[in-house]
Amino acid sequence: MSQNLHENHRERMRNRYMIEGADGFSSHELLEMLLYYSVPRGDTNGTAHALMEQNGGLWGVLSAEPEVLELTEGVGEKTAMMLSLIGDVVRRSAIEQRPMLPKIDTCRKARAYLEPYYLGLQVERVYALMFDNRMHLIDFYHVCDGTINEARPIARDISRRALLKNASAVIVAHNHPDGFAIATAPDREFTAKLEQALALNGTMLLEHLLFGSGECIPLLQKYACMVRTSPTAQDADSFYERFYQDMFTGERTTAELLGLEDKGI
Repeated sequence: MSQNLHENHRERMRNRYMIEGADGFSSHELLEMLLYYSVPRGDTNGTAHALMEQNGGLWGVLSAEPEVLELTEGVGEKTAMMLSLIGDVVRRSAIEQRPMLPKIDTCRKARAYLEPYYLGLQVERVYALMFDNRMHLIDFYHVCDGTINEARPIARDISRRALLKNASAVIVAHNHPDGFAIATAPDREFTAKLEQALALNGTMLLEHLLFGSGECIPLLQKYACMVRTSPTAQDADSFYERFYQDMFTGERTTAELLGLEDKGI
């Protein structure tokens, strides 16, 4: 009798999906139906709820490693692999759908290019984009991974690669998983070291983008929008002096350094 109830429930859910589409369902109901394909019999509603509670929601489920998913009661190796694979497919699809840009000469374009790579990441990851004199992308590479709280890229390694690629300019990016897009002291210290290392090659650090909590903050920009492809020496020196002067003392807040206090943020 119980089995018949579950089968009838599954059939009703499928019929409802065909009529209403995904918008008619909650996230846990969509996950419940997805589990039908790896759990052929029984109630998957409880498993869907447990997965979302233990992994911070639907995206957390699709971003988790298989061995983490298997910690949830009712989730075996087959189910864990299916969910992980779906998450990978979603990320790959987002990457393929990003705008095909002949140039990346604004922060908006750089963000559009990079954002798919940070979807659902649970660790800090650093990427570098390298450009010729006309801001055509000539190299894009994964610099390193860290932990959920920290990544430790080496400035001279990025500088060495820029020299090998004959790059005129570089943009770096990293993320704060499940955190705010607010620069830490190590973030600012690395930015300063990388700028100095690149300058030895005659290469310019255009921007350091920080992704977090659905935001993207350009660390070298007082105002987000345009990459500073050719600032005047006076403007650049003035900004760098303000940006770095209290890097270690912490006497200025990040909001002050970025000029966000002027916007009431």
